Amino acid sequence: MKIALKVTPQRSTQYTNMTTTLATPELLASPLGRAIHMVTPITLAGQEYLLVEMEDTAFAAPLTRKLLARLGATSEAYEYFEQIGAVTGPLLRPLEPDFVPFVPLEMVETRRYKGKTNELFTQVLLNVALFAGAYSEQITGRLRILDPLAGGGTTLFRALACGYDAFGIEQERQDVETTEVFVRQYLNSEHIPYKEVDERGRRAGRRSQFEIGRKGETRTLVLVHGDSTQAESHLREIPGGSRMHAIVGDLPYGIQHFGEIADLLERTLPAWERVLLPGGTLALAWNATRIEREALIELIERRTHLTVRNDPPYTQFVHAVDRVIKRRDIIVATKPTPAHTAS
Repeated sequence: MKIALKVTPQRSTQYTNMTTTLATPELLASPLGRAIHMVTPITLAGQEYLLVEMEDTAFAAPLTRKLLARLGATSEAYEYFEQIGAVTGPLLRPLEPDFVPFVPLEMVETRRYKGKTNELFTQVLLNVALFAGAYSEQITGRLRILDPLAGGGTTLFRALACGYDAFGIEQERQDVETTEVFVRQYLNSEHIPYKEVDERGRRAGRRSQFEIGRKGETRTLVLVHGDSTQAESHLREIPGGSRMHAIVGDLPYGIQHFGEIADLLERTLPAWERVLLPGGTLALAWNATRIEREALIELIERRTHLTVRNDPPYTQFVHAVDRVIKRRDIIVATKPTPAHTAS
């Protein structure tokens, strides 16, 4: 079976190059990767696609269309035919996407702030985190995602759109407060029902909890102003506690020297590891222009028991962002399951 996946169009040339770079490793990291025989970049009518040869049984599986619709670097999927009857191809037949966002994807796009990460890259980072761990087959379920460096909430809103519970910790009080205001305004403007938990009596820092959606079909959004080294205590009292299926973070891009990143991670990695469920995943993006991958691997493996995925396709996400960030990369590490630990 052959399918053609359209590389997600971008207004900016720099982001077009980014999506082209990310598309193949994102696909191969997904559960579909095991059934794929070959991926070939092609151009049809001036638009970039991935031509994918995969097993027929995998194509027919119910999860396949759900996964294809959730990919970030590719947007549309088609069956690909060299020829049908006497008609010579290539010919494409659209595949109906099997994905209904929990909140509109526009929620991610509408929120604008300085330093915001490209929404498409955020989706790829979130996907890669979930693909690498023990919960990849549950990607359409109600998973729990923590962004310990939440900023203005791009990762949180993308996680909500995917139907996940989203939890964010941010040290900058203004970022938390403006994000809270945006959430209320957006949900009200879109007539999306929600309930906000009264946390005024809480002593340790500021925290907002939103239960979003109709009764019986809600998702949780939590915003915390505080230090992510205290992730357990910040999140312990929320429904479901402080256990997460994935931690997804964008390390500060303004940092040019490893010592500054090392100081941040030395303090936070053990706390992040504690809130990960067995089989859960940590995925971090960083400015790799001057900070080498090997240094981050050494630090993660020294400060935690996580296992870094230093094999393809997880080593193939390096791409340029702009003139300053000439190399951005993703590092992924998984928490062992009890069976794996015992062996």
